[in-house]
Amino acid sequence: TPDFWRHSAVVYGRGAALVPAPPAFEMASAVTSALACVALTVLATSQSLLVEAAKARGGGKIPYDTSAAVLLTEALKLGIALCTWLWQRKSLNYTGLESFQLVSWPTAAYAVPATFFIVQNNLVFLALSLLDPPTFQLWACFKIIPVGVLARLMLGQRRSSVQWVSLLLLSLGMGVTTTKQDSGAGTKAAASVALGISVLLGNGCLSALSSVLNEWLIKVQDPRAPLMFKNMQIYSWGVLTAAAYSLSRSDSAASWAASMQHTLFTAPLGGLIVLNNAAVGLCVSAVLKYADNLTKGFSTSASVLLASVASSVAFGFVPSRAFLLGAAVVCIAFYLYFGAHNAVLLQHDEEAERGRSPSESSTLLAAPDPSPFPSRGGARV
Repeated sequence: TPDFWRHSAVVYGRGAALVPAPPAFEMASAVTSALACVALTVLATSQSLLVEAAKARGGGKIPYDTSAAVLLTEALKLGIALCTWLWQRKSLNYTGLESFQLVSWPTAAYAVPATFFIVQNNLVFLALSLLDPPTFQLWACFKIIPVGVLARLMLGQRRSSVQWVSLLLLSLGMGVTTTKQDSGAGTKAAASVALGISVLLGNGCLSALSSVLNEWLIKVQDPRAPLMFKNMQIYSWGVLTAAAYSLSRSDSAASWAASMQHTLFTAPLGGLIVLNNAAVGLCVSAVLKYADNLTKGFSTSASVLLASVASSVAFGFVPSRAFLLGAAVVCIAFYLYFGAHNAVLLQHDEEAERGRSPSESSTLLAAPDPSPFPSRGGARV
């Protein structure tokens, strides 16, 4: 919806909430935020379509080693970030090297999201082995709730009560939308289902923590450092952890090298998928810099719906009633979260906390907005 992009560009486009930004930076952030959200939605849509096309060419299975694809993606992101930073370096007043120390807690902090990523992947595979597909998809969408909670606690981001309801609706709508009917559903033992749901809940909280921590590293820690300099640190740890995991799955160095070569050059669409995934990762970092994790969540949710529409044309996907119902709920969640009513609700909340009377709040709300940007729908941070 138009409010979605306007909200992303105007409200969240003001950079890190804890670091005041001048008007010129706000304008640049607004444009960058909107472009990053659009790019993320498009690239995330193509991501799922490329994987589906590769599976169709590979006899219904992913025709490459997923751990090798992850490592190649991390390496490509690191290379792009390094080249971009070197290109920008001459024109930067502050490159990030001025305060960089190789052995320090700030540098080591970038290893935490990278380590969590490996743990999350393993927990996902464990949950898949314990749950049937519909149950897995429904509970896997839970993670957007702890993202909102941790963003409030760790980053001080405020949201209205309507926006909290919209987050719940988004998680439920995405769960219903991505659920696939399976004849084997309901055959899992109760103990297995309970354990699988517990694993998914724990993994959702872990995913939320790593996402919000990543946003904190990009926005708050050394806020003067260029985005690509921070990306280099994040992706360096990503390469190390992904390489260790990929090597642990190989019998020898020769087989590992062959797997990498097959993934990049031989497997159907393998190289294109790696390139697309790297672009998605870079867009995510831009969205976290100029927007936030929940905006990223809504962007990826929009990509799921767009991918389904494209799949109906390219792969003969037929939307079920559950999909249409879930899509309708997701659209409602978009309106509730990005609608203009949230500015009014948040203003009332702020004035109530400051002890102003309702009449004073109404007067303030009726006053013209001195900002060059309209205060349209959304969470103030």
